[in-house]
Amino acid sequence: MPGPPWKYPVEPSLTAPRQGEGWITLDWKEPGDGGKVAAYKVQRREGDSENWVDVGTAIGTEITLSGQPGGKRLEFRAVAINKAGEGEPSNGVLAVL
Repeated sequence: MPGPPWKYPVEPSLTAPRQGEGWITLDWKEPGDGGKVAAYKVQRREGDSENWVDVGTAIGTEITLSGQPGGKRLEFRAVAINKAGEGEPSNGVLAVL
């Protein structure tokens, strides 16, 4: 029996070109391989925590997150999502806002 006609997306490449007090703009390149991306889930973790928290969803390849904790070491990542499910997480971006 053949599998589903779609592939899991591969991980996007993430950067953080702009940030300020309590906010950060993240952008990434759409994965060039894997299935067509429907959306991206953006996640954050504090310090050396193992737990990632969902902090936003984007249809395109950029998001500005406001209301982020200040004065803490934060790491952000993006996960591409399509009909097959979630792809691998992007590289992490570190920031202190």
